Amino acid sequence: MADAWELGITAAATLLRRRELSAVELLDSVLERLEAMEEGARAWAFVDADGAYAAARAADDGARRGEFLGPLHGIPLGVKDVIDVRGMPTEGGSLALRGHVASEDAGVVGHLRRGGAVLMGKTETHEFAFGQGTPPSRNPWDADRYAGGSSVGSGVAVAVGSVPGALGTDTGGSVRNPAAVNGLVGLKPTAGLVDGTGVLNISHTLDHVGPIARSVADCAAMLQAMLSPAAAHSLDGGMLCSGTVAPETRVAVDRAAWLEWGVAPAVTAVLERAVAVLEGLGVEVVELPLPELGMALPASLAISLSEAAGHHRERLGRRAERYLPGTRVMIETGALVSSEDVRLARDVRTYLRSSIAAALASAGVQALVSPTLPSIAPFAAEMSHELTGRTGKNSLSSALLMLSPANLTGMPGLSVPCGLVEGQPVGIHFMGPEFSDAKLLRLAHAYERATPWHGHVPVRAMAFKRTQAL
Repeated sequence: MADAWELGITAAATLLRRRELSAVELLDSVLERLEAMEEGARAWAFVDADGAYAAARAADDGARRGEFLGPLHGIPLGVKDVIDVRGMPTEGGSLALRGHVASEDAGVVGHLRRGGAVLMGKTETHEFAFGQGTPPSRNPWDADRYAGGSSVGSGVAVAVGSVPGALGTDTGGSVRNPAAVNGLVGLKPTAGLVDGTGVLNISHTLDHVGPIARSVADCAAMLQAMLSPAAAHSLDGGMLCSGTVAPETRVAVDRAAWLEWGVAPAVTAVLERAVAVLEGLGVEVVELPLPELGMALPASLAISLSEAAGHHRERLGRRAERYLPGTRVMIETGALVSSEDVRLARDVRTYLRSSIAAALASAGVQALVSPTLPSIAPFAAEMSHELTGRTGKNSLSSALLMLSPANLTGMPGLSVPCGLVEGQPVGIHFMGPEFSDAKLLRLAHAYERATPWHGHVPVRAMAFKRTQAL
């Protein structure tokens, strides 16, 4: 058997249920991997080894009795440091919260804990998930490049194998962005599907908690464990991946939008090959112009920044000097957004939720397919972090332009690796109607199974350790 840390969630879960691997053995291997990689990766803000071992021993005790609490029973996970885990720090990457320890679990963390997951600790994030500043986490594909944001630690930790799966948050792409940059699978679920209580919000309207993992099946297993029974029943088409495409599956592309978004030609070429794979699986691909998608970013910024000002007003008043200047500018900009502009943005949100859903339904398509990001990860020294800045291959604004429609409309968005450009990962993005999360996962799983180079990211990331040693 491979080293246990190399196992994906579903593979490890199978061995745990067969009693061929114990939760303690799995945790031993994962923590050894973390120790070996963390000096270079810098993915973790806090590691609770003692608490994780206690949870792993409890999982093994249950297994001996034949009691398995859920699909993640005994599986180690990381949690982005804006999501509360009882007894662990929640500092949000900010000096303004230094020393704060959560007294209760976030809603989604409670579901995971009750399902037997082993919570290893907290992963690094940009300050309060705003995408500003430079967290210590390093890109395992090229340490000089942008490592993703703002769930950066979650992406890097999964990529280097120091945990098989992790939670992130996504306001305008911050689960899917680091997933794409790190060659992983990241899901922003349908709005309201995952319990969002106990999270340091940028925007209570646009924030979503989502999983990052090495494969589509692992992402699906995480989602299943994150949901309440009532939420799971709301999904259209059930939960599990099947690896086959349903008959008469149709997806849409909007190539004119790719040009408008400034997608790099090499990225477009990789996407075209991925689309051809889908067609080879029997998926019909149609062109569907959706020029109204361009309205999503300005509306998203008006809503999210105005809500951020409300969430941070009291703390910023007391501890302004402990915020990064870039974060302060964003929050203070939000305070200047007029109530009339917010009303207009919410009207745009209502319109887009209706018009895009209607366009997909009229065309008979299950998903809109696009690149996740317009380019490969830029060099960190050249990265522009201004949310309202000009778009371009080195701009955070470009990522928001492409990914914010899913947040604004509440539709699920899923990023899956689809190839490499200059040795850097490229992601294909699937966005579908609300509560079609399971259908997107099945479609992406079929694509993943048709491209067998998937699932080896942690092995390739061994190069990261060698690079650091040079």
